[in-house]
Amino acid sequence: MKRLLLALALFAGSLHAATVAVDATDARRGIFHTHVTMPAVAGPMTFVYPKWIPGEHMPTGPLMQVAGLHVRANGTELAWTRDAVEMFSFRVDVPQGANAIDVDFDYVSPSMTFGGGYGESANATQHLLELPWNHVVVYPSGVASDRIEYRASLRLPAGWEFDTALPIEKQDGQNISFAPVSLTTLIDSTLIAGEYMRIIPIAEDGKIHLSLAADSAQALALSDERIAQVRNLVGETDALFGARHYRTYRWLVGLSDMLETQGLEHHESSDNRAPERAYSDPANVARYITTLSHEFVHSWNGKFRRPAGLATPDYQTPMRGELLWVYEGMTRYLGDIILTARSGIRTPEEDRDFIAHIAATLDRNRPGRAWRPLVDTAVNVQTIGTAPNEGVPYRRALDYYDESGLIWLEADTIIRAKTNGAKTFDDFCHAFFGPPSGAPMVKPYTIDDVVAALNSVVANDWRAFLEQRVYRVNERAPLGGVEAAGWRLIFNDKPNVYTALRERTSKVNDVSFSLGFWAKDDGTITDVVYGSPAFAAGLMPGMKIRSIDGRKFSADVLLEELRGRKPLDVDLEQGTSSLTAKIDYSGGERYAHLERIEGKPDVLSDIMRSRRK
Repeated sequence: MKRLLLALALFAGSLHAATVAVDATDARRGIFHTHVTMPAVAGPMTFVYPKWIPGEHMPTGPLMQVAGLHVRANGTELAWTRDAVEMFSFRVDVPQGANAIDVDFDYVSPSMTFGGGYGESANATQHLLELPWNHVVVYPSGVASDRIEYRASLRLPAGWEFDTALPIEKQDGQNISFAPVSLTTLIDSTLIAGEYMRIIPIAEDGKIHLSLAADSAQALALSDERIAQVRNLVGETDALFGARHYRTYRWLVGLSDMLETQGLEHHESSDNRAPERAYSDPANVARYITTLSHEFVHSWNGKFRRPAGLATPDYQTPMRGELLWVYEGMTRYLGDIILTARSGIRTPEEDRDFIAHIAATLDRNRPGRAWRPLVDTAVNVQTIGTAPNEGVPYRRALDYYDESGLIWLEADTIIRAKTNGAKTFDDFCHAFFGPPSGAPMVKPYTIDDVVAALNSVVANDWRAFLEQRVYRVNERAPLGGVEAAGWRLIFNDKPNVYTALRERTSKVNDVSFSLGFWAKDDGTITDVVYGSPAFAAGLMPGMKIRSIDGRKFSADVLLEELRGRKPLDVDLEQGTSSLTAKIDYSGGERYAHLERIEGKPDVLSDIMRSRRK
């Protein structure tokens, strides 16, 4: 205990602040050189590499990408040993007379994606880099991240620009020094840099902007109409929450076909990654720009207000994801449904097709509902989040995103009905996430806090409402909110706009609501719905469709034969085996849509109506 108190005392003094210096001049090869200096006292010491990363909800610290580790004190090399049980911990003996240790290592960014975490995909290309600071820092074990101050510096490739929420102390060409911040703030402040960058002012005061780094100058194009919608988004969040819990904000967007499509929230920024032409191609931007509204909402829901199980004191303490149906599910409702429509990022018609797609998927393509309650997809995020993208219908995926979004839509309709429209879910947002405005901070919550806030808006048995929908097995999706909002889920042969966007950007053809499978453009089956016609015919993920009814497979042929409304003869291959199958289905194309319920008020359209002053 005395040694820990002494270490804390060292960190309290400005002369003993820790430093992290990153040389990213070799980023084009995916190599980031890092040098960390930490205060120390003579004797045994343990330092750790960040393991549990906020926003990723899992132990995804990319330790496997760390190489070339050396530890020194006063210039003398020290032997280190890894903990035999906790692999993210390293032990050294600090010699007498040393008051600090130097830790050098390289972070080697993978060139290709091999998993779902941010450290399991590329951080750099020939023209840009993304720098999550948790990839390039270590810190003393047993000390809360708020109690450690780091002074960071960075060296960039010649000619590259950058942006970050970190306060800048000085810049000398490609060398940037940042003001001292806590380790918490450092890891919460991703940096983006690149040869081709465009920083777009969003707020008139210059405190909010959209920063794009791309693999080409042409990819930086974004229409004035889309920029206006992002500006609208800021006004809509001000109206929805009534407060800001950031001082400045920037969306940091990397545009490259080498990057994995992802989005990670921070208090004052977000780390967004998308294909190179995601914003410059009008056919793509409708799919990818919605991540801006989703990650922006997380500044309130997830960063400011955070489930107590995710509000950990450091990056080694395990996180508990039970309330991710609030963290991510409510953000799905607010960021992907309400604010996309209110800002104009999506049209009401596009939003309705999005709702229809997720509602139909959860209701018709999730036989796993019969055994797994929604809450288990959150509690068990560590295994589901790393599972392969097959077997999803029977196993279930991270359904706490989409399904919880439908639940919060239903909560909104209940509030409106019980108050005759005098109050809405906006009132909950104002009470739970709102004033006073201020600098970033974390205010943890429990399910009791959520229920209490709902009851402060309108009295209802909210606990029973949530218990039934989240904590119990339900073989049907929660469609009560859709219907209470004046619409019903239907299927017809008219393509769904959102489904078509997903098909175009993912290169995966979706006939899940008819035949019961998804297939790439080359015929490779990516997944099959358990119990569907395709499943009954023996199709499974990994098989490749060679032909349908004697015609060579293509996306067009698949749809043309489906429109024939007759059972399909399919030739397949799997490894070295050739197979045939007959899919006993003749119902034609089936796409999900929302249809107005005659005689019911159109509550959904009011939910989507702009609130900007």
